[in-house]
Amino acid sequence: MTDADIDHAEQLYLVGHSLTACTELTGFPASSINRALNKRGTSGRPAGWSRTGAH
Repeated sequence: MTDADIDHAEQLYLVGHSLTACTELTGFPASSINRALNKRGTSGRPAGWSRTGAH
């Protein structure tokens, strides 16, 4: 992933998209996105989190 790819995935994730959705929108595997975001220090969300607050 280039820095631009990571920027795009990070923005998607930060506005509330799941890693699965980020994978579908970027074409990169969730593991690659997760690793890149962790390397940047982007905070993960707890399991079951949703944008609407519903679990």
